[in-house]
Amino acid sequence: MQINTALFERGDRVGVAVSGGRDSMSLLHYLVEHHNDLLIRVIAIHVEHGIRGEESLADQAFVLNYCSEHDIPVCYTKVDVPGYAKEHLIGIEQAARELRYHYFDELLRKGVVDKIATAHQLDDQCETVLMRIFRGTGVKGLEGIPSARSGKYIRPMLSLSRLDIAEYCEAHQVPHVEDSTNYNLEYTRNFIRHEVLPVVEKMFPQYRKSIERLTGAAKETIAFMDSVAVPYEVDDKSRIIFSVGALKEAHPALVRHSIRKAMIEQGFALDFEQCNLMDVLSLLNKETGKEISLSQGLIAIKAPEHLMIMRAAEVVPYELPFKEGETVLPNGVKLTIGDYHGVGLRFDPKKIPEGSVIRNRREGDVFTTFGGYTKTLGNYLTNIKYPSRDRDELPLIACGKDVLVICGVEISSKVKVDESTEDIYTVKITN
Repeated sequence: MQINTALFERGDRVGVAVSGGRDSMSLLHYLVEHHNDLLIRVIAIHVEHGIRGEESLADQAFVLNYCSEHDIPVCYTKVDVPGYAKEHLIGIEQAARELRYHYFDELLRKGVVDKIATAHQLDDQCETVLMRIFRGTGVKGLEGIPSARSGKYIRPMLSLSRLDIAEYCEAHQVPHVEDSTNYNLEYTRNFIRHEVLPVVEKMFPQYRKSIERLTGAAKETIAFMDSVAVPYEVDDKSRIIFSVGALKEAHPALVRHSIRKAMIEQGFALDFEQCNLMDVLSLLNKETGKEISLSQGLIAIKAPEHLMIMRAAEVVPYELPFKEGETVLPNGVKLTIGDYHGVGLRFDPKKIPEGSVIRNRREGDVFTTFGGYTKTLGNYLTNIKYPSRDRDELPLIACGKDVLVICGVEISSKVKVDESTEDIYTVKITN
């Protein structure tokens, strides 16, 4: 068995992700056997996912015992995948991956290891590429699993088939355990592995090498596309910002690639699907303020001259009593209400009903314009082209559903200053 040793550097402390299965045990065994030749230190890493009960605990015991018997340092943890999946409304597979990599990232951040090697192999690569094709991917998805990511995650067995690894296991008597969930066809990868690929192999026995050539060609194409991608900026709120003009001048294929590249570089999505890119692309010819919801809690918004992609903000409702003086809102913004001093929106304080509050917007809010027209707050903000992305952050002075002051924007005609006004107050926003 020959792995990709170019991924290791002299002195590396390599953490090997070990589930106890054949692939990961073979990688651990190989690296321990050759660590002197590679001039590396090997540390086993095990995550117990809390999915399979006693079977999962038995796998952990197997890994820990093996490491103890062979004097291999080991880091391990237990996570609650079912609970995490339920809390975040995601599938078990995605939840397991996220929690596993949270732990890996922590070990890297703390300097316990310099790199983490995973036992992904050629059959995993084929399954991944096919899953992406079936779900709808672009050229980027055809790259498959990279041999290295961020200089920290490495996959030294990507050129080896499952059969190659099985033969190594047998030749070196490497023990391993079997994960019963590997045969659960409710998981997409298992369905492709056990139902689709055996049929494919009968007709195309060399399909693994064919897909390997495809991923290589895709990597070359992506490298070129990266070199000519449309540039973008990132603001202080971690929003990806593209010039609409620059995107419109580029070929649609390059636009899609540029958007995906930006999102991957900013950590917004690891497997952003082609249909999401098409949705983003459709915004370019829509009116200002239009937005679309994407997967993984992301939104894209069309601004006058820019296209922005960001995480959807979590709206936390708040309500504070209306009072004179300074009020600090939950987001840290300060609202100052007091005697007229020439700065801020002017209003008549005696027209503010008793029981009025300072809060953010709610369903059913209405606003009365200076012309005396009452309309929904949403329609009013749309008419004045106030950005959709910022509406939930607008502080309001309201009584029930009646919005009296849209702080920093406008006041209702119900509290305007007129000839009967005795006192004039202003409301001012400061960050």
